[in-house]
Amino acid sequence: MHRRRSTTLFLGTLTTLVAWLLPAVAAHAASTVRTFEDDKVGAVPAGCAAPAGAVGAVVSDVRAHHGKHSLRVTDQAKTVGLRCTATAQHGADLTLAVYPAQVANGFTYTLLGHIDGVSAERPVFQLGITARGALRWYDGNGWTQLTAAGTLAVKAWTTLRVQVPRSREVAYLYADDRYLGEAGPLGVREVTDITGFQVTGNGGDDVFVDDVTMGDVNGAPPTRAQAFTISESSTIDSSITQLQMPNTAVNVTVRGQPQTLVSYPAHIDTSDTAGNRLAVTTDNGATWADAQRRNPLPEAPSYGLTKLRNGDVLAVDYHTYMTPGSGNRSAEVPTAISHDNGQTWTRRAGVMTTPQAMRPGVSDRPGQALGGFVLVHSVIESPDGALLQSGYGYYQNDTKYRQIVLRSTDGGVNWTLLATVAYDPHLSTEPRYEGFCEGAVQRTADGDLLIVMRTGSYQQMYASRSRDGGRSWSTPRPLMAGSGSIPVTGIYPTLTRLTSGALVLWIGRPGQSLLVSRDGTGTSWTTPQTVDYRNSGNGNFVPLDDHHLLAFGDRGPNWASPPPLTYRVWSRLVTVHF
Repeated sequence: MHRRRSTTLFLGTLTTLVAWLLPAVAAHAASTVRTFEDDKVGAVPAGCAAPAGAVGAVVSDVRAHHGKHSLRVTDQAKTVGLRCTATAQHGADLTLAVYPAQVANGFTYTLLGHIDGVSAERPVFQLGITARGALRWYDGNGWTQLTAAGTLAVKAWTTLRVQVPRSREVAYLYADDRYLGEAGPLGVREVTDITGFQVTGNGGDDVFVDDVTMGDVNGAPPTRAQAFTISESSTIDSSITQLQMPNTAVNVTVRGQPQTLVSYPAHIDTSDTAGNRLAVTTDNGATWADAQRRNPLPEAPSYGLTKLRNGDVLAVDYHTYMTPGSGNRSAEVPTAISHDNGQTWTRRAGVMTTPQAMRPGVSDRPGQALGGFVLVHSVIESPDGALLQSGYGYYQNDTKYRQIVLRSTDGGVNWTLLATVAYDPHLSTEPRYEGFCEGAVQRTADGDLLIVMRTGSYQQMYASRSRDGGRSWSTPRPLMAGSGSIPVTGIYPTLTRLTSGALVLWIGRPGQSLLVSRDGTGTSWTTPQTVDYRNSGNGNFVPLDDHHLLAFGDRGPNWASPPPLTYRVWSRLVTVHF
């Protein structure tokens, strides 16, 4: 199973990058402006050259933002771009006026620089505008839409701005001095400097660029109302070997002292490896201590933790293991139960039964097949005391993931399939479409069960509802945010209802973000607010009280390119403002 990974409007997908670095600028010098007025029409601007494998953009007198000249990026047959050199700097403030005369496949503007441990210059912040006029950003693996369609129009000059503070962890994005949103860097390693800028079009585009300014970061970050305040991170654990994807946590009280336990895998992200660690904090994440002696399932690839209403703590293994001789309709479910807030545990081996044969897979147990479904997230307690568990995987003939809900009436030992929430192998032709999976379930303020599901990396997330305790589910609908016009994309959602009634949703990839449904129904959501950018996308959070959350993430997975120099799992205290 995986964990991995309007027609008049402006701009679209860019798949090939070429570089345009501005003339040398001292790291703290005043910004310089390139107007192209002194450059010869039809020529590559002085001091610049076409990048390898591309045609150089040339100066034009067809139109200009000011004066008579501009750079024309027209690529009816080949990728067109330009490359110039600059002095490295710690932050950056870039502005450029753009006029998209014709847009077929898009326009992208990118900051270049270096990352920790890599000597070659490379893209470090990459932004783009879609053909429908929406702003988006690229994290090295996929594009994510940041604004609604119609943000920018075609056949008009717009001044774009990218403001990168000296931390180089985020880029603030503007159009005509209007703040639009923020984006993160490419990849999981730290950006060490910024050395320039690039623009490109890619097939059928005709875009004019003028009045380019680049210098050190100028001004304070934008002022904006946000639902959450995010603290600096605290290290839970670090290693030169794999530590990643902290996917479960629980609050307990031991001898009158509140504690939070968090578990995270200590193996590569494949189904045939396993092993995890457990850590504890007694000061809301400021400091962490090893708690491996309290680990309920240390040999598991991962597991979900739940504090039940009776005070017990339940741990459910992520993996299930096919029962020999069952016709693939039964699989072992390893669990553990604690009656003393996670100090000691009793291990159990129950079974999961399904009405159809499941597809076996490769597991971490030599000679034993993986069950057809893996189990994710905390359990939900029904009013009658039954437990509901989210799972996803395959029946024998499934071609995409199937999202299911299991039910237990014996405290989480044995499980039967209650319902298929969603299965649709034909929902999307996008190559990254995987099917419905990783569903996070929570009860809403109006009594429904809401599930939010992944459909693939950088793919649209979907939501479904049950009004009969999980026995039947509505047709999944795309999850939208903001005014309802921003698609919510990502992986491994975590869904929690606060005692105030508000629903909080955590999503990952790109980065990790929080959204809130203030009325607790999950019918409308705030625009995603990023908690952290450089990570695998797998994480979670627990509420400490109605005003504080404790969020968890990593500093990148083993399959990142390049992977982290040091693997690190972190926590962040989040203050809630609603």
